[in-house]
Amino acid sequence: MELALRSTLIFSIIGFLVNFGLGTVAPILPLYALTFNVSIVMVGALVSASAISKVILDMPSGIVADRLGTKRFMLGGLLIVAASAMISAFAVDYWMLLIGLTVQGIGSAIYFTTSYLGISRTAPPAKRGRHLGLFISLQFLGTTSGPVLGGLIGQAYGLSGPFLIYAAFTLISAAMVYFLVSGASIKGAGGASVDLHQITRTFRNYTLTSVNAGLFTTSILRAGLVSTIVPLFAVRNLGLTTVELGAALTLSAGFNFLSLLPASSLSDRLGRKPFLFSSLLFGGIVAAMIPLATDLLTFAVIMSALGFALGLSGSVGAYVTDVAPPPDLGGAMGIFRTMGDLGSFIGPIILTAFIPASAGPINASPFLVAGMILSVSGLLLIPAKDPVRSKAGGRK
Repeated sequence: MELALRSTLIFSIIGFLVNFGLGTVAPILPLYALTFNVSIVMVGALVSASAISKVILDMPSGIVADRLGTKRFMLGGLLIVAASAMISAFAVDYWMLLIGLTVQGIGSAIYFTTSYLGISRTAPPAKRGRHLGLFISLQFLGTTSGPVLGGLIGQAYGLSGPFLIYAAFTLISAAMVYFLVSGASIKGAGGASVDLHQITRTFRNYTLTSVNAGLFTTSILRAGLVSTIVPLFAVRNLGLTTVELGAALTLSAGFNFLSLLPASSLSDRLGRKPFLFSSLLFGGIVAAMIPLATDLLTFAVIMSALGFALGLSGSVGAYVTDVAPPPDLGGAMGIFRTMGDLGSFIGPIILTAFIPASAGPINASPFLVAGMILSVSGLLLIPAKDPVRSKAGGRK
């Protein structure tokens, strides 16, 4: 097996385990937060907690990992995530849970930024979409598997139980990094330095900016709508149990997985832009349709369509790697991760502001707002360049 593929498989399996643990938490987190008798807005702030620490640390993590490339950053990040899950599991009040999720963001920023850079450095350019697609696909396979188990554990053993599962799988992942990941295999541009000019160059590049905008709005939808408002909608409007909610979210993630890897592989030949554009436009339309669900079946169908649409954006990380100059890759990937996590931070805060403070049904407003901003970001891609498509003889 070639070294690049072996490295990608190791990173991908670790990503699966981490996201499996995270997936067990997804369906119960808003409900767990409400057990501390807080408002919906505070629930939104809680879901945003890990994202704000990622926003602060993504850029430094990308720069340091690119320059040094040692596995201790990945290992340290995973150990921090495991500790944060334990804090959350044994939280005695809202503020302790908030601290746990904030610490989780610190570990995630360190680990995932290094993982993206490692694959970007080792994957052959002609197969970059396929390698990153495999990495992201297995992350989503973990997300696919997690919610049902999280719902079952939450219902049988209490809403704090899934956090213990999360901690266990993260510790297993840390052991795999320690024993299987070679520090040399993820070493970046050792002597490279990152300054303000490199960062401003990244923001002046229209294609990189439009790709980052797409990731930003997708993250708003994932964190603000799917992770925060959809569970509340499912319980309040449709009367679903946590197990039914977990099953629907698992089905959605499954369709995400089904479209993600083929789209990522095809993007190596057909270009990145068609898939990212389709994901944003189609995803925005489907998101606005969620309030039309009237029972578990229609809810599951719409969420499955949304998962499929979002999976088409699997090559977005490869798009950044295609466009960014090699010396600027660390900074560009740091900005890329920052924009995604910034969307995850502000998404729950923005979208929960559109729902009533009472315990009644969720209205259509947050779904329409999320759908609109996702579709608009898709239109911003129209003038963007697509190096892969150009090399294949297509139009930019």
